[in-house]
Amino acid sequence: MYGSNPFSAQDAWNAANGQSSLGSSAPPPSVFGALPYPSASSPLPNSVTFNFTSLSPTILNCKVIGPRNETYFRVVTDGGYTMLKDARGSNIALLEWQNHPTVEAPNLLTKQAVGRWLRLSTERSQRFMVHNGVSYIWSPYDRFLQLSIPGSYDVLARVSKTYDAVVLELTPQAIQLGLLEVGVLATILLQCGKSID
Repeated sequence: MYGSNPFSAQDAWNAANGQSSLGSSAPPPSVFGALPYPSASSPLPNSVTFNFTSLSPTILNCKVIGPRNETYFRVVTDGGYTMLKDARGSNIALLEWQNHPTVEAPNLLTKQAVGRWLRLSTERSQRFMVHNGVSYIWSPYDRFLQLSIPGSYDVLARVSKTYDAVVLELTPQAIQLGLLEVGVLATILLQCGKSID
């Protein structure tokens, strides 16, 4: 329907919102992938916000700034590899870019195909993720990608874009469920603009 990454298709976004890409006044497609540029919106209640900034030139080389304007993570790409590093410079996760990209994160997930970890739904409109035995779903809603547990209306996290950053908001419940690092990793993959299947 619209390729291997449902979150990078501007036409799908326009169609879902009753707009046409021809002659529309919608903002231009995002350079980095998944979402159109949002206007100012209210934050997710009680959330902790992480800003992916200093995109050089994409989210695959950036800093992740969290509370108190501190750098929590760095994303570094060199050749066919992208590393997610913590503030001390220790590797948290490794992405290997090949025909079928792989992801591994010691203590978080074993090495596997990205398309297996962020499995695309049959209708190609959502992605499923399992962490610590719990299933989660990433779904587009309004100007966001939202993370929830299937069958629940509670939003655990959401991703949005501004003109110069990607924003990840995590609820306290998401952090208690251990979704900080995997949320950051999923945000990188869903916003990188590359095929992840």
